[in-house]
Amino acid sequence: MKQRVKRRLLACAVILLILAFTAALGMGMTRALTGIRRSDAEQILHFYSEDIQFQLQGRLNEADALAQMALIMDRSSTAWFENAAAPLLSQEQVRYVCLIEGDTITSALPRETFGYQTGQSLRDLSYIFTLSKVVKELVIEGPVVLEGASDDRPVFLFLQPFVKDNAYLGEVALALDSEYVLGQLSLQYLSDQGYDYELWRVNPQNGGKDVIAVSGSNIDFSNAVKTSFNLPTEWNISIQPTDGWISPANRAVIISSCFAAALLMLGMACAMYQSLTRKWILKKVSTVDIQTGLYNLPGFTAALDGWLSDDSSGPVYLFYFVYESYNQVSQLIGPAEESIFLKSIPERLNAFIQSPFIAGRLGDGNFAIAVCEDMSLNQQEDFAKGVTLELLLRTRLNGKKLFLTTHYQYRHCSAGRNQAEKEITALVHSYYEHRSSESPAHRLTEKCRQLIAGQNNVTFDEYTDLEMMELSKTFNQYRKQVEQLAYFDPVFNVGNRSKYQRDANMLISYDKKRPFSLFCVDICAFSQYNQLFSADIGDRILHEVVQRLSRLFGNYLYRINGDVFLGITLSGEDETSFATKLQTLLSSPVTAGHATFTLRVRTAVCLYPANGPSPEILLDRIQSAMRYAKESGQKIMFYNDELDEIIRSEADIITRLEAAIKEETLEVWYQPIMHLATGSFSTAEVLVRLPDGNGGFFSAGQAVALAERSGMVDQLGNYVLSRAGRFINAQGKALGLKNIHVNLSVQQLLVENISDHLLSIIRASGADNGQITLELTESVLIQSIEHASSTLEALRQAGIQIALDDFGVGYSSLNYLFNLPVDVIKIDRSLTQQICTSHKQRALLNSIVEMAEVNALTVVAEGVETLEEQREVAASGVQYIQGYYYARPMCEEALTKFLSQKTRASDN
Repeated sequence: MKQRVKRRLLACAVILLILAFTAALGMGMTRALTGIRRSDAEQILHFYSEDIQFQLQGRLNEADALAQMALIMDRSSTAWFENAAAPLLSQEQVRYVCLIEGDTITSALPRETFGYQTGQSLRDLSYIFTLSKVVKELVIEGPVVLEGASDDRPVFLFLQPFVKDNAYLGEVALALDSEYVLGQLSLQYLSDQGYDYELWRVNPQNGGKDVIAVSGSNIDFSNAVKTSFNLPTEWNISIQPTDGWISPANRAVIISSCFAAALLMLGMACAMYQSLTRKWILKKVSTVDIQTGLYNLPGFTAALDGWLSDDSSGPVYLFYFVYESYNQVSQLIGPAEESIFLKSIPERLNAFIQSPFIAGRLGDGNFAIAVCEDMSLNQQEDFAKGVTLELLLRTRLNGKKLFLTTHYQYRHCSAGRNQAEKEITALVHSYYEHRSSESPAHRLTEKCRQLIAGQNNVTFDEYTDLEMMELSKTFNQYRKQVEQLAYFDPVFNVGNRSKYQRDANMLISYDKKRPFSLFCVDICAFSQYNQLFSADIGDRILHEVVQRLSRLFGNYLYRINGDVFLGITLSGEDETSFATKLQTLLSSPVTAGHATFTLRVRTAVCLYPANGPSPEILLDRIQSAMRYAKESGQKIMFYNDELDEIIRSEADIITRLEAAIKEETLEVWYQPIMHLATGSFSTAEVLVRLPDGNGGFFSAGQAVALAERSGMVDQLGNYVLSRAGRFINAQGKALGLKNIHVNLSVQQLLVENISDHLLSIIRASGADNGQITLELTESVLIQSIEHASSTLEALRQAGIQIALDDFGVGYSSLNYLFNLPVDVIKIDRSLTQQICTSHKQRALLNSIVEMAEVNALTVVAEGVETLEEQREVAASGVQYIQGYYYARPMCEEALTKFLSQKTRASDN
């Protein structure tokens, strides 16, 4: 049998060798023919790329002549430019001509379409205009759509700077119709030569690939010949033969040549095999155990010697398995059942062991396995446990189940000739020395310690000794009870978060390719049932919800937080229909006690493996989907690419915010606040501006909310307070600023000893405590008043003023002002924007001002944008007004300039 296998293996090896030689021959011929065609293509591409550069930088660059004229012309007027550009604009392909002097557009033609650009700054234009300024040479961009153009036809932009003594003076921008430019590049020539082409460039902003022209759709250019040139951005052109680097005719020649070579080598191999088989002498040696078909001791020793004598075989690990009490059990079960068990062993081992191995039966109940594989200590232990399970003997004695398992020992074998017998003897001695020092009670103790250490896969062995068997069964029952406490919610008897982790890990480890769906269910405003009725009513509602959800999810239902449930389904049903079914199931009224309730629920959906490779990531993403469902008010939210992009965007904001704080590049802006009594800007509110990398800023509210959610709000608050303190200390007096308002997050407010921390930041900035006002939103202050009162009182005693922001949104009555620990109230924009149209709003504002006067509070009106609003608000008696009517938020430099001009104007 083994010789037949060897012969088959040898035949397979010869065939594989012939195939390998044939493949190498084919690959060699293919490489040679491909090399010739690629060389031809590279030569064509070399000359063609030079022609493209000549066309773009020379013949098509009409902007160069205008730029040269700009150097010598009198630039106090743009009439010369308009005269010089007129012939160009008369050409159909010329869409746009622009003159930029310094950083300002002085002329944009045609004037009726682009005249509005005159006077705009270079920063208002595309980044490519600034790139031309930086590199001081011709920059070509396209195809792009001109902003403000009457149609969406793409163009190529030619930006030619004019420079004197290496100093940038300005630039000329010329836009040519995209179809005209591509026509001048004669790309059709490449198609006529039998090549597919792709002209593309690297986007300098994000490093992406912008395709300019391509010969056809869905063409893979990954194996094409490519060349690059700079304009000054990186441009590339790739070409490849339309019929592939190997033509059908050449492929036919290669295949026929390889086939002929394979036939020749196969004939030679057959002749050699017949010659060798005559020389083989079969030795009939008894090396196999008859009952199992495995090696016996001599055969196993010889086979192991073969491995250990071969230096190239790799590391070899030897395992020894023993059925204790095997002789006693084999006599009880009888010869027939024993024979069935022994014959099944080779099949079990072949199914379990994936690496090269040899196995032998060394005696009754004694087995040895040698494995050729590099294993760590943990892997050796896992392998031995796995084989133990495969060799498990299951039988019945006297009507009771009996499980007979093996015990094991293992070691790493040293290489060398005639080493196998020494290694087997050493392993057997090591096993019995170890077993003699370990009693069944000791093994039970160790397994209990493993349970205490948190291992989940501990199983207490079965023993032939009846007393030990009963003790082991008792421990197994206790282990199951402990797992029930660890993995199940004690109130509702459904799985908890830990059970979800375990179940999901088991599903994934069992079959990583099998998909499953994850559904998260949240009961809207569930706390109201506990608050308005009782905790017992709330529990009854949740019991009913659990019963309904169990119909769909069975044992894969988990309560992960309060009224939030998680379910896994393997049904393969469409997620949308399943989520709808879930909504319908929970929409039926729930009866708890004598009351009936109609629940509103939100559902989030996440898929494995599409939305995440692990239980932890899936849980994090489905919770993100649930959070966005709450924010958007949707009943069902699927985790998809759009949501993933939102999360990536939020991660980008957090990364940028963290870097900006660390590098101290986060911009702090200020909005001046008018003091009506003096007519001066005596205070300002500090605002955060986080650049988005595209010339704009992220929403300040979004940045702060993400900082709170990611635990960065303390760093952000410290940064803003420190910057504001340094500014008011350095320039406040000169600019007439007596005070500055800094927003405080609720997370900062509730930190232990936050008052001392904030005062130390203000002290380090050099500002006086009286120069700082800390703003809190009305809702935050009222919800946290009990926790925050002592902190606010400590800050007020130190001289810090407290302002109540967003007042009037609707959380508190006017009478509540008596108990609020604040000095300033800021009227919300929602009230002031209706002051001119609503008599009720004017009356409410007047009432707030009167009540504030009674309580000695300062009033600031926010969001005043028009003269009419300013007059109405000022007439109410407020002391301060903040809004676009007076000033928009501005950076520190702009604020300094703005207030300095106001100070000089008032002095004059």
